[in-house]
Order: sequence, then structure tokens, then C-alpha cells
Amino acid sequence: MDNKRLIYGLILILVVILMGSLIAGIAISNEITKSSKGDYLWDSKERAKEHIMVIIDDANQTYDEAFEKGLLETAATYRIAVEINKIDRTNYDDDVIAALDKAKYAKVNGIIVHAFNDEKMASKIQEISDLGIPVITLDEDVPKSSRICYVGVNRYDIGQLAGESFARLLHDGGKIAVIDQKSYSKDRTINEEMMLLGLREVLKSQPNLSLEKIEYTEQGVLSAETAATKILLGRNDINGIFCTDGENTLGVVQVLIDNNLVNDVVLVGYGNDAEIMAYIEKGNIIEASIVTDHEDIGRQAIEAFIEYRTNQFVSSYINTDIRLIDETNVLDYISEMSDTLDEKE
Repeated sequence: MDNKRLIYGLILILVVILMGSLIAGIAISNEITKSSKGDYLWDSKERAKEHIMVIIDDANQTYDEAFEKGLLETAATYRIAVEINKIDRTNYDDDVIAALDKAKYAKVNGIIVHAFNDEKMASKIQEISDLGIPVITLDEDVPKSSRICYVGVNRYDIGQLAGESFARLLHDGGKIAVIDQKSYSKDRTINEEMMLLGLREVLKSQPNLSLEKIEYTEQGVLSAETAATKILLGRNDINGIFCTDGENTLGVVQVLIDNNLVNDVVLVGYGNDAEIMAYIEKGNIIEASIVTDHEDIGRQAIEAFIEYRTNQFVSSYINTDIRLIDETNVLDYISEMSDTLDEKE
């Protein structure tokens, strides 16, 4: 009798374990399907042809609703299941490596990752590539790795566009400072260097303009305010500032307003945040902002994967469009954004 009870007990435990595993499996499966098909293919119950894992920085403004729209709508067209893994920036360099490790064993057909350029990232990409899983990098590139493709903006072009803006806005000459967000790794990345190279290239032909100061910030508006205060109160000859992301831009705006320096400093920002567009529309606070097509980044990342899976080849660099928004076109741009939101609804 005791033996029978023991056997029944073991069988019951085994059933519970199996049911738990089955439920967990269903939860994961549904999450993948929902995050990829969601509003697009869920109703049709079609089986996905491919499974891609997307690993991104949760704090990076690139990965907004427009990015997800481009990513998921394009994936739905090709019946690709997309699992989006958003990682907190606080410990991003370690956490993204851990996420890549998990992706290796998740039987994915491809990985799209917001990368950073260092040896451990390159090594991890090599491990994954050796398993036959193509890796596409976003926003920051790892050019010496075995990734198949980089999709994103060309930082050299961003630097050039910023330089051309200052050449137009600072007619009487000026001294420029750059506020850039610190990279994940301790050393400055190729992307940072390329942006500065593009800016300096333009300034070569502008003898009355010079790049005087570069400050790197941590994540957040307060860090940008600290950097801007350090620049502006430490050197009263700085009359041009270029910010390379939206948080930095808004942080500098606050410092300019608080210190009554709005009329003394030309600010060229970055990003299409509604508040940034409002300041451009008002005039004389943010003179211009460089914006990227986040939807196109998501779309092109999926297209690059499909191209590679189809032909076993894809262009090593796919650069997405950038635009300069200033007082001459800000209203048109706001109208475009409004129309896009209306279409989505």
C-alpha cells in the first residue's frame, strides 16, 4: 500500500511539473506571437515562418512606437515572429551579453541588437554567427565583428549636418561645444569619433568657427543640465551647442532659460520629441534639431534579415535618413507626424 502511495505521489509530482512546463511554454509562445503578430496576424492564426529576437536599450529614444511599427508591420508581411527584449540602460553592457547568450539557445533564426563596440560584444556575435544565426546591429555598430549588417543613422552625416547648421546660424563666427551621451564602454566609440569627424570636416571650411569643448553625459536630463552649466558658466565665449540626443537637448534648454542665455547661445539639438518641436516653433530657443526616421530603422532591419536569408548576402551598411528641422519646415513636420498618428489610430 505504501509503495502504491509513493508511486501515485511521484506520478502526481511529475504531472504537476509537466503541466507547469507546458503552461510556461504556452506563455512564451504566445508572448512571441503577440509581440510579432499582435494586431497584424493574430486573427489569422498563421504559423510564423521565422523567429527573430530583438534586443534593445529601453532608454534609447530611437526605439519608440514608430520603430516598433516599422519593425512589426514589416515582420508581419513576411510572417516573422519577433520577440522584443528591452534592457535597462543601467547595466546594459553586461545585460545585453546575457540576453545574447539566452538568444543562442532560443532557436531563433536571427538577432537584431542595439550593440556597442568592444571585444566582448564582437566575441559574442562571433559565437552566435558560428551557430548559423545572423546578427544585425542597430544604432551602434561593431564593424570588426561577424555581424551581417548595420542598420541606422550615419554619425558622420549627423556631424556634417550639425556643422552646416552652425555655419548658417553663426554668421559672425563662434565657438562650439558638443554634448554627447556617454557610450556603454569606457572608451569613446567609433560612432562618437565619426560624428566629431563629420563636424570638424565642415568647420575646416569655416575659419571663424571652432569646436572648443566636448562633454559626455550619463542618461537623463539632469546630467545634461550639469554638463551645460559646466560649459556655459566655465567659458562665456561658447555661443553654439550641439546635443546628440533628445534628453541632452531639453536639459540644455532648461539651463539656457534659467540663466537668461537664450539669446546668447545657438542650440542645435537632436530628436523629434514634441517639446523640442514646440521650442523650434516658438523660435530663438532651439534653432534646429536633427531627426531620424525611427520607423524606417525598424523596417530596414527586418528587410536586411529577409535579404540575407534569401540571398545569403546583404549590404554591410544600411543608413537611414536624417533631416534637419528648423523654423522653415517645423510646421510641415509637425503636420506629417500628426497625420502618421492619425493613420495608426
